[in-house]
Amino acid sequence: MLRVRGVRKSYGDIVALKNMNMELEKGEILGIIGENGAGKSTFLKILSGLLEPDSGSIEYFGMNFFSNREKIKKRIGYLPETDALYGNMNAMDYLKFFASLYSVDDCETRALKLLEMLRLPSDRMIEGFSKGMKRKLSIARTLIHNPEILIYDEPTGGLDPSTSLFISNLLKELKKEGKGILFSAHNMYYVESTCDRIIILKQGEILYHGEIDELLRTSTKYTINYIDNGKKKSVVAENSGELSRIIRELTEESKILDIVKEVPRLEDIYFQVVNGK
Repeated sequence: MLRVRGVRKSYGDIVALKNMNMELEKGEILGIIGENGAGKSTFLKILSGLLEPDSGSIEYFGMNFFSNREKIKKRIGYLPETDALYGNMNAMDYLKFFASLYSVDDCETRALKLLEMLRLPSDRMIEGFSKGMKRKLSIARTLIHNPEILIYDEPTGGLDPSTSLFISNLLKELKKEGKGILFSAHNMYYVESTCDRIIILKQGEILYHGEIDELLRTSTKYTINYIDNGKKKSVVAENSGELSRIIRELTEESKILDIVKEVPRLEDIYFQVVNGK
Protein backbone atom coordinates (compact mmCIF):
# COMPACT_ATOMS: atom_id res chain seq x y z
CA MET A 1 0.00 0.00 0.00
CA LEU A 2 2.83 2.40 0.89
CA ARG A 3 6.48 2.20 -0.11
CA VAL A 4 9.16 4.73 0.88
CA ARG A 5 12.71 4.74 -0.42
CA GLY A 6 15.60 7.08 0.42
CA VAL A 7 13.55 9.95 1.83
CA ARG A 8 15.70 12.72 3.27
CA LYS A 9 14.83 16.08 4.80
CA SER A 10 16.96 18.89 6.19
CA TYR A 11 16.27 22.23 7.80
CA GLY A 12 19.37 24.24 6.99
CA ASP A 13 22.29 22.42 8.58
CA ILE A 14 20.00 20.19 10.65
CA VAL A 15 19.28 16.80 9.12
CA ALA A 16 15.78 15.73 10.20
CA LEU A 17 15.56 12.51 8.15
CA LYS A 18 18.62 10.73 6.80
CA ASN A 19 17.52 7.81 4.66
CA MET A 20 13.99 6.59 5.31
CA ASN A 21 13.01 3.22 3.84
CA MET A 22 9.80 1.48 4.88
CA GLU A 23 6.66 -0.32 3.72
CA LEU A 24 3.11 -0.47 5.02
CA GLU A 25 0.88 -3.39 4.07
CA LYS A 26 -2.90 -3.74 3.95
CA GLY A 27 -4.41 -4.66 7.32
CA GLU A 28 -1.25 -3.76 9.25
CA ILE A 29 -0.50 -1.36 12.11
CA LEU A 30 3.01 0.10 12.07
CA GLY A 31 4.22 2.27 14.95
CA ILE A 32 7.02 4.83 14.90
CA ILE A 33 8.77 5.50 18.20
CA GLY A 34 11.64 7.80 19.09
CA GLU A 35 12.58 10.67 21.37
CA ASN A 36 11.46 14.23 20.71
CA GLY A 37 13.24 15.56 17.65
CA ALA A 38 13.84 12.09 16.18
CA GLY A 39 11.95 13.06 13.00
CA LYS A 40 8.64 11.29 13.54
CA SER A 41 6.33 14.25 12.86
CA THR A 42 8.46 15.44 9.97
CA PHE A 43 8.20 12.04 8.33
CA LEU A 44 4.42 11.82 8.77
CA LYS A 45 3.96 15.34 7.39
CA ILE A 46 5.94 14.35 4.31
CA LEU A 47 3.78 11.26 3.84
CA SER A 48 0.64 13.39 4.12
CA GLY A 49 1.89 15.96 1.62
CA LEU A 50 2.31 18.82 4.11
CA LEU A 51 6.10 18.87 3.68
CA GLU A 52 8.34 18.25 0.69
CA PRO A 53 11.34 15.93 1.11
CA ASP A 54 14.75 16.91 -0.20
CA SER A 55 15.04 13.60 -2.03
CA GLY A 56 13.63 10.09 -2.17
CA SER A 57 10.51 8.38 -3.51
CA ILE A 58 7.06 7.69 -2.03
CA GLU A 59 4.57 5.33 -3.64
CA TYR A 60 0.96 4.78 -2.60
CA PHE A 61 -0.93 1.91 -4.22
CA GLY A 62 1.85 1.62 -6.78
CA MET A 63 1.55 5.31 -7.79
CA ASN A 64 4.14 8.04 -7.41
CA PHE A 65 2.88 10.34 -4.65
CA PHE A 66 4.34 13.54 -6.07
CA SER A 67 2.72 13.17 -9.49
CA ASN A 68 -0.60 11.79 -8.20
CA ARG A 69 -0.96 13.83 -5.03
CA GLU A 70 -4.64 14.80 -5.26
CA LYS A 71 -5.78 11.33 -6.31
CA ILE A 72 -3.84 9.70 -3.46
CA LYS A 73 -4.95 12.18 -0.79
CA LYS A 74 -8.53 11.02 -1.33
CA ARG A 75 -7.43 7.55 -0.23
CA ILE A 76 -5.50 8.48 2.94
CA GLY A 77 -6.46 10.07 6.25
CA TYR A 78 -4.00 12.23 8.21
CA LEU A 79 -4.27 13.14 11.91
CA PRO A 80 -1.89 15.89 13.10
CA GLU A 81 -0.41 15.92 16.59
CA THR A 82 -2.67 18.78 17.71
CA ASP A 83 -6.39 19.15 17.03
CA ALA A 84 -7.48 22.13 14.91
CA LEU A 85 -11.27 22.19 15.17
CA TYR A 86 -13.97 24.77 14.53
CA GLY A 87 -15.39 25.44 17.98
CA ASN A 88 -18.44 27.32 16.70
CA MET A 89 -19.74 24.24 14.84
CA ASN A 90 -21.43 21.13 16.18
CA ALA A 91 -19.94 17.71 15.49
CA MET A 92 -22.43 16.77 12.76
CA ASP A 93 -21.95 19.97 10.77
CA TYR A 94 -18.18 19.68 11.15
CA LEU A 95 -18.10 16.19 9.67
CA LYS A 96 -20.59 17.05 6.93
CA PHE A 97 -18.38 19.98 5.94
CA PHE A 98 -15.34 17.75 5.48
CA ALA A 99 -17.44 15.07 3.80
CA SER A 100 -18.45 17.65 1.20
CA LEU A 101 -14.79 18.34 0.44
CA TYR A 102 -14.38 14.67 -0.48
CA SER A 103 -17.75 14.46 -2.28
CA VAL A 104 -18.90 11.71 0.09
CA ASP A 105 -22.26 10.20 -0.89
CA ASP A 106 -24.96 10.47 1.80
CA CYS A 107 -22.57 12.38 4.05
CA GLU A 108 -25.10 12.75 6.88
CA THR A 109 -25.51 8.98 7.22
CA ARG A 110 -21.75 8.49 7.14
CA ALA A 111 -21.19 11.23 9.73
CA LEU A 112 -23.88 9.86 12.04
CA LYS A 113 -22.38 6.38 11.84
CA LEU A 114 -18.95 7.70 12.85
CA LEU A 115 -20.34 9.79 15.71
CA GLU A 116 -22.20 6.76 17.06
CA MET A 117 -19.11 4.58 16.71
CA LEU A 118 -16.96 7.12 18.55
CA ARG A 119 -19.70 7.87 21.11
CA LEU A 120 -19.89 11.56 20.34
CA PRO A 121 -22.97 13.86 20.46
CA SER A 122 -24.04 15.14 17.05
CA ASP A 123 -25.59 18.47 18.06
CA ARG A 124 -23.22 19.70 20.77
CA MET A 125 -20.90 22.62 20.04
CA ILE A 126 -17.29 21.55 19.64
CA GLU A 127 -15.97 24.32 21.90
CA GLY A 128 -17.59 22.47 24.83
CA PHE A 129 -15.90 19.15 24.04
CA SER A 130 -13.29 17.62 26.37
CA LYS A 131 -9.78 16.94 25.07
CA GLY A 132 -10.61 13.28 24.52
CA MET A 133 -13.82 14.13 22.65
CA LYS A 134 -11.95 16.55 20.42
CA ARG A 135 -9.38 13.89 19.62
CA LYS A 136 -12.09 11.40 18.72
CA LEU A 137 -13.81 13.98 16.50
CA SER A 138 -10.51 14.62 14.72
CA ILE A 139 -10.23 10.88 14.13
CA ALA A 140 -13.80 10.88 12.78
CA ARG A 141 -12.75 13.58 10.31
CA THR A 142 -9.92 11.35 9.03
CA LEU A 143 -12.42 8.52 8.49
CA ILE A 144 -15.27 10.48 6.88
CA HIS A 145 -14.17 9.57 3.34
CA ASN A 146 -13.37 5.93 4.27
CA PRO A 147 -9.65 6.08 3.41
CA GLU A 148 -7.51 2.98 2.90
CA ILE A 149 -4.47 4.29 4.76
CA LEU A 150 -4.41 6.20 8.05
CA ILE A 151 -1.43 8.32 9.13
CA TYR A 152 -1.75 9.40 12.76
CA ASP A 153 0.65 11.60 14.74
CA GLU A 154 0.36 10.77 18.47
CA PRO A 155 -3.31 9.70 18.35
CA THR A 156 -3.45 9.16 22.13
CA GLY A 157 -1.01 11.86 23.27
CA GLY A 158 -2.09 13.45 26.57
CA LEU A 159 -5.33 11.49 26.81
CA ASP A 160 -6.69 9.65 29.84
CA PRO A 161 -6.25 5.84 29.97
CA SER A 162 -9.86 5.01 29.09
CA THR A 163 -9.85 7.22 25.97
CA SER A 164 -6.43 5.86 24.95
CA LEU A 165 -7.75 2.30 25.27
CA PHE A 166 -10.84 3.21 23.25
CA ILE A 167 -8.69 4.59 20.41
CA SER A 168 -6.35 1.58 20.56
CA ASN A 169 -9.30 -0.79 20.21
CA LEU A 170 -10.69 1.35 17.38
CA LEU A 171 -7.43 1.06 15.44
CA LYS A 172 -7.53 -2.73 15.83
CA GLU A 173 -11.06 -2.78 14.42
CA LEU A 174 -10.01 -0.58 11.50
CA LYS A 175 -7.14 -2.98 10.87
CA LYS A 176 -9.66 -5.83 10.57
CA GLU A 177 -11.35 -3.81 7.82
CA GLY A 178 -8.08 -3.97 5.88
CA LYS A 179 -6.85 -0.45 6.51
CA GLY A 180 -3.12 0.18 6.70
CA ILE A 181 -2.30 2.28 9.77
CA LEU A 182 0.90 4.19 10.50
CA PHE A 183 1.19 6.19 13.71
CA SER A 184 3.76 7.75 16.02
CA ALA A 185 3.62 7.43 19.80
CA HIS A 186 5.61 7.81 22.99
CA ASN A 187 3.60 5.33 25.07
CA MET A 188 5.50 2.05 24.72
CA TYR A 189 2.74 -0.07 26.25
CA TYR A 190 0.27 1.36 23.74
CA VAL A 191 2.64 0.57 20.86
CA GLU A 192 3.42 -2.93 22.12
CA SER A 193 -0.24 -3.84 22.56
CA THR A 194 -1.43 -2.32 19.26
CA CYS A 195 1.23 -2.63 16.56
CA ASP A 196 2.34 -5.48 14.33
CA ARG A 197 5.65 -3.85 13.43
CA ILE A 198 7.62 -0.86 14.68
CA ILE A 199 10.21 1.62 13.49
CA ILE A 200 12.68 2.97 16.04
CA LEU A 201 13.99 6.38 15.00
CA LYS A 202 16.97 8.27 16.39
CA GLN A 203 18.06 11.60 14.97
CA GLY A 204 16.29 10.91 11.68
CA GLU A 205 17.79 7.45 11.21
CA ILE A 206 16.04 4.07 11.44
CA LEU A 207 17.68 1.84 14.05
CA TYR A 208 15.11 -0.95 13.84
CA HIS A 209 12.31 -1.77 11.41
CA GLY A 210 10.52 -5.05 11.94
CA GLU A 211 8.07 -7.15 13.89
CA ILE A 212 7.57 -6.47 17.59
CA ASP A 213 7.28 -10.19 18.35
CA GLU A 214 10.63 -10.84 16.69
CA LEU A 215 12.27 -8.03 18.65
CA LEU A 216 10.87 -9.35 21.93
CA ARG A 217 11.73 -12.95 21.05
CA THR A 218 15.38 -12.20 20.25
CA SER A 219 15.71 -10.24 23.52
CA THR A 220 14.19 -12.95 25.74
CA LYS A 221 16.54 -14.53 28.29
CA TYR A 222 16.30 -17.78 30.24
CA THR A 223 17.65 -18.47 33.73
CA ILE A 224 18.31 -22.16 34.39
CA ASN A 225 18.39 -23.08 38.06
CA TYR A 226 19.90 -26.52 38.69
CA ILE A 227 21.75 -28.69 41.21
CA ASP A 228 25.20 -30.01 40.34
CA ASN A 229 27.19 -32.17 42.76
CA GLY A 230 24.88 -31.18 45.56
CA LYS A 231 25.26 -27.45 44.94
CA LYS A 232 22.56 -25.11 43.64
CA LYS A 233 23.70 -23.19 40.58
CA SER A 234 22.26 -20.83 37.97
CA VAL A 235 23.18 -19.93 34.43
CA VAL A 236 21.62 -17.43 32.02
CA ALA A 237 20.94 -18.24 28.36
CA GLU A 238 20.70 -15.23 26.04
CA ASN A 239 18.38 -16.99 23.56
CA SER A 240 16.51 -20.24 22.94
CA GLY A 241 19.42 -21.74 20.99
CA GLU A 242 21.80 -21.12 23.85
CA LEU A 243 19.21 -22.55 26.25
CA SER A 244 19.14 -25.83 24.31
CA ARG A 245 22.95 -25.99 24.26
CA ILE A 246 23.26 -25.42 28.01
CA ILE A 247 20.69 -28.11 28.78
CA ARG A 248 22.56 -30.59 26.56
CA GLU A 249 25.86 -29.78 28.25
CA LEU A 250 24.62 -30.30 31.80
CA THR A 251 26.07 -33.49 33.30
CA GLU A 252 24.01 -36.56 34.10
CA GLU A 253 24.37 -35.69 37.78
CA SER A 254 22.79 -32.27 37.19
CA LYS A 255 19.17 -31.81 38.11
CA ILE A 256 17.26 -28.89 36.62
CA LEU A 257 15.06 -27.22 39.21
CA ASP A 258 13.33 -24.75 36.90
CA ILE A 259 13.79 -22.50 33.90
CA VAL A 260 12.68 -18.88 34.30
CA LYS A 261 11.78 -17.10 31.06
CA GLU A 262 12.43 -13.36 31.17
CA VAL A 263 10.50 -11.51 28.45
CA PRO A 264 11.55 -7.84 28.34
CA ARG A 265 9.20 -4.92 27.87
CA LEU A 266 9.38 -2.93 24.66
CA GLU A 267 10.44 0.09 26.70
CA ASP A 268 13.53 -1.77 27.97
CA ILE A 269 14.48 -2.93 24.48
CA TYR A 270 13.92 0.55 23.06
CA PHE A 271 16.51 2.08 25.39
CA GLN A 272 18.95 -0.72 24.59
CA VAL A 273 18.56 -0.06 20.86
CA VAL A 274 18.85 3.74 21.00
CA ASN A 275 21.83 3.52 23.37
CA GLY A 276 23.56 0.96 21.17
CA LYS A 277 23.65 -1.83 23.74
